[in-house]
Amino acid sequence: MKPINLPAVAQGPNFSSIDPLDGRYYDPEIAKYLSERSRIAYQAYIEAALAHALAEFGVCSPEIAKEIEAAAAKVKAEDVAEAEKTTKHDVKALVNTIKADLSEEAQPFVHFGATSYDIVATALSLQLRTAVSDLLIPRLIGLEKTLLKLTKDYANTVQVGRTHGQHAVPITFGFAMAEYVSRLGASIGSLKVLSNKLPGKFSGAVGAYNALSIFVDDPLKFEEKVLSYVDLEPAPYSTQIIPAEYYVRLIAELGITSGIMANLSHDMRHLQRTEIAEVREAFEAGQTGSSTMAHKRNPWNFENVISMSKQVTAQMVNANLNIVSEHQRDLTDSASARFYGVVLASVASMATRLDKVMSKIEVDQENMERNLYMSGGAIAAEPLYLLLEKYGHTTAHEVSKTLSHKALEEGKTLYEITEKDKDIAGYFAKFTEDEKQILQEPEKHYTGLAAKKALATHDFWQEKLA
Repeated sequence: MKPINLPAVAQGPNFSSIDPLDGRYYDPEIAKYLSERSRIAYQAYIEAALAHALAEFGVCSPEIAKEIEAAAAKVKAEDVAEAEKTTKHDVKALVNTIKADLSEEAQPFVHFGATSYDIVATALSLQLRTAVSDLLIPRLIGLEKTLLKLTKDYANTVQVGRTHGQHAVPITFGFAMAEYVSRLGASIGSLKVLSNKLPGKFSGAVGAYNALSIFVDDPLKFEEKVLSYVDLEPAPYSTQIIPAEYYVRLIAELGITSGIMANLSHDMRHLQRTEIAEVREAFEAGQTGSSTMAHKRNPWNFENVISMSKQVTAQMVNANLNIVSEHQRDLTDSASARFYGVVLASVASMATRLDKVMSKIEVDQENMERNLYMSGGAIAAEPLYLLLEKYGHTTAHEVSKTLSHKALEEGKTLYEITEKDKDIAGYFAKFTEDEKQILQEPEKHYTGLAAKKALATHDFWQEKLA
């Protein structure tokens, strides 16, 4: 069989559409893999694979198989939709559309021995696997490379760490980026594995190979042969449908991927707050932040990514509900399963947007330094209590808390308060010059392994992507 040739798609949005992915957020490349046209093309492709398997098993001639393949490759979504007005059944409409372009000799062998979901489920697995490998993974790798560059470029750029929205201890901006390099990299790996585990099926109306048993001696071998044409493995067990959990696991990982991107977007959005102003989305000529407040530079791309992740989360719920199908199948997933592509499309859209904005992110190192020194060294409260404990103080944490709060209240540095405190003078006298330097300038001398960890993470994932 020839490789599938996906149909052309519109180059611009459809403003009559209901789904924003077909309107405001339309992307022709996403549509190429996940549109209704593509879904029908994949189903027609599976019908062609069936014809070739029938020929190999001597049920029809190789010439008939080639004729069916040629007709299947020419199927148009519009013709299938027109046929469905009569059939009230989408797969039957597809079959009739293929048959309409065939000789009478070839017509009986279209869909021969198949049930609808031998075609639908197998096509869905092939479509999702291809979309992950050819559409989504390249976009995520693009984002990963952008984050890798930021990790390396800012590995030594000191920034205050934050927990609970409060100043914690110093890190570097590269260290903050390395978190997302690592998390996103792991998710990319999982998506590759899970998409490649999507199976196909050709086991008939209840999964017991009833129809196949009439005309082939080994229905299991026949199933393997059909699926071999599209490089899929048979599901270990299927009824009329492939168990939903294969798709649910993939969608769950897509949900994790979207959550990681949303998490990064939340962080960048907060760092863009007026009071913090450590990063900014690049602002293009003519761009408007607000229809009324002309001074604003809103983090709208980051907010879009966060918003889109909510749609992904909603579809995770939808997919999980499809795990239940009564007996050998009911039809309660026939509509809801059609939304699986929305998850993949949303994550692909998020990856492209986030890559674009992160590749042009403006990092304000002066404001990072300003914020770092904002607490007057109170961020050294942790090393202070550890050093006091090192030299034998039994309530070091309480003392460090009291002194750091006093420094903040009086507008003095923690070091000034500490070196003048008579209660700990005996302990303070034991501190080495290097230890005192940590307390004097934790911003420079208390960054731990942040820079080294950032660079090590960069090197690990840089090599893994190579």
